[in-house]
Amino acid sequence: MKGYATSALISIVMGLIGSAAGAQSSNIQPPASAPPADDDAPRQMTPEQMRQVHHSALKDQPAQETHAQDATLERPAASQNFRLPMMSGMDTDMNDDGVQHRVWLEYLEGSWGAKNGSAWDAHAWLGGDFDKLWIKTEGNVPAGKTRPAKAEAFWAHAILPFWDTQLGVRHDFSGAASREWAAFGVQGVAPYWFDVELTGYLGQAQRTAVRLKTEYEIHLTQRLIFKPEIELNAYGKPDRAHAIGAGLSDGQFAVRLRYEFTRRFAPYVGYLYERKLAGSATLARQAGDTPIDHRAVAGVQFLF
Repeated sequence: MKGYATSALISIVMGLIGSAAGAQSSNIQPPASAPPADDDAPRQMTPEQMRQVHHSALKDQPAQETHAQDATLERPAASQNFRLPMMSGMDTDMNDDGVQHRVWLEYLEGSWGAKNGSAWDAHAWLGGDFDKLWIKTEGNVPAGKTRPAKAEAFWAHAILPFWDTQLGVRHDFSGAASREWAAFGVQGVAPYWFDVELTGYLGQAQRTAVRLKTEYEIHLTQRLIFKPEIELNAYGKPDRAHAIGAGLSDGQFAVRLRYEFTRRFAPYVGYLYERKLAGSATLARQAGDTPIDHRAVAGVQFLF
């Protein structure tokens, strides 16, 4: 009996404790809302406030007529008066309008070897970017005799960047009989900046010829320039009057080292090796001449 009375008393006490805890939890209030943000904190603007700010910013802008379009900012296609500024001395090379010209004496030199003499190589052109008239002349005067010398006139037309086709005439003059040729070919700058000229010729009595010339400039410094040059000539039939045999007639290899005091004036020194080949070598021996010639050269280069 005593055990049952103790259990009943414990049950009553636990019930009273549970009732008191339930009443206390029902009296707990939810936490108060966070205090209002400080005045310095950013506030979210309403759409109406954003419209007002936008309108006030537009009122502060200057009038549109005070910012007229600058004519110098127009694209070249929209303004015929547009011209890029150019540095002094560049107008001849950079101006794409009108007719331009250039004359330069590439070689004017004396030579010393088995036969002393002199030589020249001059060029000139007149025209625009796409069409030009070219005049070329070159020749040798060994031991006081003009030997192979020629003059050429070409109409050149640009077909690709750095490449022109050429159509014209050539006249050979020397102590022997003169020759006239119709000429056609291409000239330009090959990859890696090799200057190339390839020209074919049709002459009287079904004569044909091909000439290949290539050169390359190596800038050792901004003023000191080393230039190797190779030239090959071939003919379709022999020409005894000019000591020329059929096939690959002759080849020439030259190196020149020039110093450019200015772009318009440059003295140079060099070495030239020339060899007659095949039938031309045979004709040279029959005439008592040597098919091989090598000589030192020195001269000047002018640009007008």
